[in-house]
Amino acid sequence: MNLGFVLLSDHSEAVNGKLYLTGGGWNVLRLPELPHEWSFHIGLGIDVAWHETNSPHELVVTIQDPDGIELGEGLTANFETGRPPGMPPGQEQRLVMSIAATASFTAAGPHAAVVQVNDEELGRARFYLMEGVAPETELG
Repeated sequence: MNLGFVLLSDHSEAVNGKLYLTGGGWNVLRLPELPHEWSFHIGLGIDVAWHETNSPHELVVTIQDPDGIELGEGLTANFETGRPPGMPPGQEQRLVMSIAATASFTAAGPHAAVVQVNDEELGRARFYLMEGVAPETELG
């Protein structure tokens, strides 16, 4: 099993195997002050190998702070991907999903959304959390 992609966004929806994003692909989050609770979405594409279809799997997605400590409870879900009729032998299936997340951030610095399947880390979306108002830029 492989992680095809993981994207952070302001909002996302998975519909018919496609991911629709608004404000997606960011890796810096600036919050006015800490601690601060923030809601966002995590878009995933998990590539399920031929021999892993038609079997149950456990997905765990967590948000980690700069020390690797999980913020909140994360998400745990079970999934099973089947093989559609006529699928060529060996073809992997991509499972696309959108997860709504809310985290209470207490520290600036590097954070990550971590994706695990069957207790194996498939990947992570790293982002840097900053505190304070963005400086104004001068035009001229």
